[in-house]
Amino acid sequence: MQMLRTVSIISVLCTVPIWLFVVPQLVFAGVVEVGGGIEIMVVLPTLLGLPISFAGAIAGAVCIVQRRLRGWAMILMGVGQMATIALAAAIIVWALAFASTGWELIVLPSALMLGQAIVAAGLIGMFSVRYRSSSIRRPTEN
Repeated sequence: MQMLRTVSIISVLCTVPIWLFVVPQLVFAGVVEVGGGIEIMVVLPTLLGLPISFAGAIAGAVCIVQRRLRGWAMILMGVGQMATIALAAAIIVWALAFASTGWELIVLPSALMLGQAIVAAGLIGMFSVRYRSSSIRRPTEN
């Protein structure tokens, strides 16, 4: 469970620059322009985030099979990691198996964005539960 938690934090942190690059462009222009820091903001985090997410998917699958995941937040993190890898695999198969040009790989960061949104929801849930449980006052003995 510790590995899933750590890998989830790292993979979501890899996804944040992608969200920061893509979302404002989609909101204000309706199109994502290729250029202007795309290498640092999208390509590099995708190349780092996908292998890390793969490790998280393996850790999540092992934890689910062994029934070690406790609570909905940890389950969301495991499912989100597996969804990220499934979406990335579907995009790669689509780009390589059918009569395509390979430009379909440009949507590969979207697999990371969508899957890691689920992981981020799990992380937020996990940290909010910890925060609430630590802020509960315990009665003092007299």
